[in-house]
Amino acid sequence: MRPCEPNIQDPSGFRGFAASVLLHGLFLFALLSIAPKLLPPLEPEDPIEVDFIPLPPLPAAPPIQAPIIAAPAPQQAVPETAPAPSPPEAAKDDGMVHSSRIYSGAVLTQKGNEEALTDYRNLSVDEQREQLCSLETLEQIAAWNKAYKPERMITYTFEEVIYEGNHMIANGAVFWSHDNWHRVKFDCELSPDQSKVVDLAFAVGTIVPKSDWEDHYLTQYK
Repeated sequence: MRPCEPNIQDPSGFRGFAASVLLHGLFLFALLSIAPKLLPPLEPEDPIEVDFIPLPPLPAAPPIQAPIIAAPAPQQAVPETAPAPSPPEAAKDDGMVHSSRIYSGAVLTQKGNEEALTDYRNLSVDEQREQLCSLETLEQIAAWNKAYKPERMITYTFEEVIYEGNHMIANGAVFWSHDNWHRVKFDCELSPDQSKVVDLAFAVGTIVPKSDWEDHYLTQYK
């Protein structure tokens, strides 16, 4: 009897299995080797710089100039041949010219002023009050001294207007006459329904220098 021989597998099958394992190992190694090269390295983002732009300083508010009211008839505005103030207006001890005649009602109803009267009636009560007192003051100045030709009034140039009961008090007003702005203050008393002027006192001041016009928002009227 022959001795037993060991059972040896087919050499070709074993070699095929070994080759497959070897190829898979090489593929995995190559994949791990090139993976870092496929993805770029992460780099920290540059910080964003923020520039703070300083705000310019606010312009300082112009100081409020206290009104300087001169005598009722300023010397620089009255020519040497100018007539004296017309009666019945006259200056009293308070330095104001107190009128004894009211002009604004007749002016509004005068022929040729129909359009102005219509515009006036379309204003609010507060606007009518201011327009009425401004018109009366311009008419009073023109009647008081012919050296002036009052054409326009601004009631709040140097001071805000004050309302006390039926009185409209403007201490910082200006009016336009002969290419100049003149300072003026007035106290206008209205009827209880504020539909007409019943009394007015005023005092004309100095001419506003042209160098000060821009500071007070004044411009050439004509």
